[in-house]
Amino acid sequence: MSSNRKMLKILSLAQIVFAVLCFVMASLVFNGTPRVEGDADVLTFLTANLDAVLCTVAAFLTAFCAIDGIKGANRPSALGAHLVVAILVAIAGAAACALSPAVQGLSVVCALDAVLAIAAAVFDKKVRAEIDR
Repeated sequence: MSSNRKMLKILSLAQIVFAVLCFVMASLVFNGTPRVEGDADVLTFLTANLDAVLCTVAAFLTAFCAIDGIKGANRPSALGAHLVVAILVAIAGAAACALSPAVQGLSVVCALDAVLAIAAAVFDKKVRAEIDR
C-alpha cells in the first residue's frame, strides 16, 4: 500500500469521527435553538436551523465520503464518486461555517470538516494517478 493510499485511509477514518461530531453538533443546535415565542428573534431561529440543516447534510456526505475513501484506499478502482462527494462536503461545510456566526462550535466543526474533505479530494487525485501509471 502506497503512502498516498495510507493517507487517504487515515483521512477517511478522521472523517468518520467528524461525521459523528457534525451529527452531534447539529442535534445540539436543533435542540438548543430558541423557539419563536415572545422574545426570540425569527431571524436567529431561521439562521440557526439553516446552520443545523447544512451541518447535517455535511455529516451525511462526510460519512459517505469516508466509507468510499476507505474502500478506495484498499482497492483504488473502487473510489467511485469519492472526489465529487468530497467537493460537495467542502461546499456544505464552508456554507455552514459561513452562515453560523452565532453558533461558534458548529462553525469550527464544519470548517474542520471542509478542510478534511479538501485534503481527501487531494489524496483521491493522487491515488487515481497511481492507477494510471
